[in-house]
Amino acid sequence: MTKTKTAPATNYDYTGKDRVERQRKALADAGGARVEAHLDAGELARLDALIEAGVAPSRRAAIKYLVQQLPPPDEDKI
Repeated sequence: MTKTKTAPATNYDYTGKDRVERQRKALADAGGARVEAHLDAGELARLDALIEAGVAPSRRAAIKYLVQQLPPPDEDKI
């Protein structure tokens, strides 16, 4: 009879809250940050237009694309 190993609880997110906390920690450890945005219907329509145009495969990718289009910040403001 074969025995199966059970995965540790840290590999599975039981709730959305646990998943978000894990993502925040992983991004902070990597030197980044998780950004959360509250968008209205018009803003979502613009993201969807980018997806339909083939610029980005998802809303998340569309937001990343738009952020990359911004000019770099001034060195004295960092």
